Amino acid sequence: MEKRTALITGGSGYLGSHLSKALKEQGWNIILLDLKQPKHTYYDFLVLSDIRTCVDGIFKTYKIDTVFHLAGRIEAGLSFEEPTEFYEVNTGGTLRILNLMKKYDIKKIIYSSTAGVYKAKDERLEEDDEIARNSPYATSKYCSEQAIIDSGLEWVILRYFNLAGADPKGEMGEDHKPETHLIPRILQNLNTVEIYGNDYATPDGTCIRDYVHVSDIADAHILAADYSKNDIFNLGTGFGYSNLEIIKEIENVTGHTVNYTIKPRRSGDADRLAANINKAQSLLGYKPKHDLKSIIKTAYDWHNK
Repeated sequence: MEKRTALITGGSGYLGSHLSKALKEQGWNIILLDLKQPKHTYYDFLVLSDIRTCVDGIFKTYKIDTVFHLAGRIEAGLSFEEPTEFYEVNTGGTLRILNLMKKYDIKKIIYSSTAGVYKAKDERLEEDDEIARNSPYATSKYCSEQAIIDSGLEWVILRYFNLAGADPKGEMGEDHKPETHLIPRILQNLNTVEIYGNDYATPDGTCIRDYVHVSDIADAHILAADYSKNDIFNLGTGFGYSNLEIIKEIENVTGHTVNYTIKPRRSGDADRLAANINKAQSLLGYKPKHDLKSIIKTAYDWHNK
């Protein structure tokens, strides 16, 4: 069988690194597009460029079977300060990719979207639940979704909940600069953890989120590449944990006390977000392998390393 070729935008990043490894292990050729030099070697060709200005040459030179579009700005809080920048990168960058795909007759795109598009509710969120304008970040992702749906291409949109954890073999992990995600922020400094808000409508007053292992999300991309219909899927575990529950589990896994302070809420943070993953399980064959303990242990092992 001829090897398939993937273009991964944002392939140097957290998810992009894990996806590159997973695809390589499945025998794919990888073209990696990113502004940053990757810290991994799971690619065949590297293009250091911005998705807003990436040249036709990438698509002209390589026969691409599937585009995995991960690149974009992700800091929901910062998007309130720089809204047009987020629209330019996230929505504008997606339009650039779609137009080049159409120009060079590349059929399929797998898109990294977010559960941040949903209006929060107490029950697990389903793919056809109400959409809300929670932040410029989330809305820029939803605008990209709509462009993809209208593009005439083959597509799968994956709405992630909270990615966490690290490669089980310790090769790569989560290291954003600045780091805004809870678990790595705690692991980087157990003594000065800040929790944003304790007055949410949850049992302990702190936000509840569905944490899903990054390797499980990477595996779901491979399933999506083989899926024959246009569709939208939630990717999480189906279980929600509050910020204080995360702290307690980190203390259990690491054996260290986490010292934290409560700060004011951040703009755009919903009370709770947890996924109903029945659709992804039944149609994609998606089966998360990692529970919360495994997520925290792999993250802790990688941060120690």
